[in-house]
Amino acid sequence: MAGGTWDDGEVTVYQGGNGNDPAHPFAAEYRLAAPKSIWAKALSLSSINAGTGTDGLVVRWIDGEMTQYSTVDAKGFHGEKQLAPPKTSTWQDDARVLATGRYRPGGHRDDLLVAVKDGHVSLFSDLAANGLKKQTQIVAKNATWPCAEQLTTGSFTGKSTDGLLVRWTDGETTIYPGLTVTGLSGEIKIRPAKSNWKDATVVAAGAFTTDTTADDLIVRWNDGHLSLFSGVDAKGLHDGVQLAPAG
Repeated sequence: MAGGTWDDGEVTVYQGGNGNDPAHPFAAEYRLAAPKSIWAKALSLSSINAGTGTDGLVVRWIDGEMTQYSTVDAKGFHGEKQLAPPKTSTWQDDARVLATGRYRPGGHRDDLLVAVKDGHVSLFSDLAANGLKKQTQIVAKNATWPCAEQLTTGSFTGKSTDGLLVRWTDGETTIYPGLTVTGLSGEIKIRPAKSNWKDATVVAAGAFTTDTTADDLIVRWNDGHLSLFSGVDAKGLHDGVQLAPAG
């Protein structure tokens, strides 16, 4: 499934389809929250899986609260757990962008990566067992990472842990394969600086085609149109398919 919040607070989940047409990857739509709901105050959503059959969700709220839902399905949000209370400065003031994924070989997809305003990047391992208590800094304070505009993770390079895709403010887009607590591996540039990816407003990775590997990207652009790039790997994006027009 793929899901997200709308500007008015509505939350929608789209169920993956079984067909072979990449232009129609979803079979059904479910509304989990109506417009004008509390979800208008969600700053970011990242999917996790701690070994359950259905993915869960980590939510960063505008007031600095961090919440984890163990599972999310067509019936709603389940197993709510507070990871950090409101007005926690790290999450309200310092954190810029974050992504969840599998960053421990053999682990579940419930590790959290956070890029902070001063440029350092931290990894919080095994949220199900540790919450936000087990933190490892994998990038020290620097002048480059404040330019990271968006993070997403996926199985882009066939490693035992997820790769990290970074969209930078100038449109450059890179993949770091096989991210672990030991740090970032070699950088693969899939889009150059000053590319049209500076206009990408949302980038989500997953298995959106019949291949079950999470190496597909759905991109929403600033003019409203929606694209699917399937089979993203170390060689790049390959062909994109428009799922929805601008407007």
